[in-house]
This record gives sequence, C-alpha cells and structure tokens, in this order.
Amino acid sequence: MLSSTTQRLVFLATLAAAAVLSATNALAQDADCYDAEVSARIVSQTPTVMGHCDDCIIISWPWIVDLDVRRIYSGDLRRGRLTVLAVLHNDFRRDLGARRWKLRRNNQGGFNLLRNAEEVTARCANDAAPATAYITPPDGQTLEDLRREGRAHYGRDN
Repeated sequence: MLSSTTQRLVFLATLAAAAVLSATNALAQDADCYDAEVSARIVSQTPTVMGHCDDCIIISWPWIVDLDVRRIYSGDLRRGRLTVLAVLHNDFRRDLGARRWKLRRNNQGGFNLLRNAEEVTARCANDAAPATAYITPPDGQTLEDLRREGRAHYGRDN
C-alpha cells in the first residue's frame, strides 16, 4: 500500500501528464484549415513512448504514421509513401484499405494528420504559417529515433 503522500504525488503527476496531453490533443483539434487532401492506406503506425508515465491512463498521444498515398485531391505532394504525425488513442484498422485524409503542413517540414477532418472544410492559404508539429524530437534525435524507441518499447514490428 502506498503512503498518502506517495498517492498524492502519483495523482498530481497524473494530472500534470493529462494537462500536457490535453494541450497536445487540443492542438490536434485546433486546425482551421488543411494543406492537402489525399486518399491513402496505412502502411505502418508507431506510438511514441510517453516518458515518466509508467502507471498513467492516457487518452491520446503522438504517433508516427506511414501512408501510401494513392490519390491526391488537393495539395502539393506526391503519390507514394509519406510519413505523417498523428495524435491517436489507438492504431487505425489497416484492413479497411485506402481512405481519405486531410493533412496540415507542420513546422518540422512534414504533415500532421487531422482528426475530425470532416469539420475542417477550408484549404489553407499558400502563405499560411505551418502548424506546430505534433511531435518534436529532442535535440540530437530524429523522428526515426522516436519510431525505433516506440517499436522497441511497445513490441511493435510495423
């Protein structure tokens, strides 16, 4: 049994983690425009490791998702494999095949995958500033480093 002080600290740490994740989730929902709309199937999806949270309940957190873009409805990108950042609760069902996605250019040079994309109906202006990336690797690391950590931590091979 944990002492009452330890229980309070665990509770406060959980609240702090929830606040950070809520801010990230709010960021994910705050898109008022999109830069590209594509039809693509999911090739792989890897959750990032949530540090300092061994016993937390997390609703959503950043994932690295690879899409196979098959059709471009709008936006400046190419067909083929595209890595995007997402904020998810769980992985998407890959067996559903290709589906339509809206993407928002981010400040890391890639794209964020928009949740509730059907609510985002406006295309971004060509001179619109990019959105904040859902994942920013720490100094000295890349998205590929975060992907490897996620695969190792969660035992995922995709």
